[in-house]
Amino acid sequence: MKKIKLGVIYGGLSTEHEVSINSAKSVIDNLDKDKFFIISGTALVLQNFSNQTHDIDIWVSKDYYEYLLSNFNCEFDRINEFGNKAFMIDDVINFGFDFCPNNCVYINGYKVSSLRDCYNVKKLLNRDKDKKLLLKLEKELNKRL
Repeated sequence: MKKIKLGVIYGGLSTEHEVSINSAKSVIDNLDKDKFFIISGTALVLQNFSNQTHDIDIWVSKDYYEYLLSNFNCEFDRINEFGNKAFMIDDVINFGFDFCPNNCVYINGYKVSSLRDCYNVKKLLNRDKDKKLLLKLEKELNKRL
């Protein structure tokens, strides 16, 4: 089977902005939402906690992991924090498997890791780059108690 590349780029400042948004939504709506969930920086952006991320991090089921490897142009990224291989699609989508969040929220029908789960994972990783974000997340989570 031939490998394919998929990218969804939409928006822009032209008069076709609304058409672009609707086209992107059409593509996204045809992805199998039951096979993956959105985590990390992307989850924080989708929940309006952060305003940027460098890539889209998703965790997938084992069968979807195999599907992505077979059908997309995937490049090995690293052994992730859970001991599994993580891959990149076009330097944009980072994916791995065998991780399940304790709590998901649903945004536009997509499973997204909760702020609590994002906090727990980033705390577990204990990376210097996440220290300020951890403090901000902790403050927000304490407000919600």
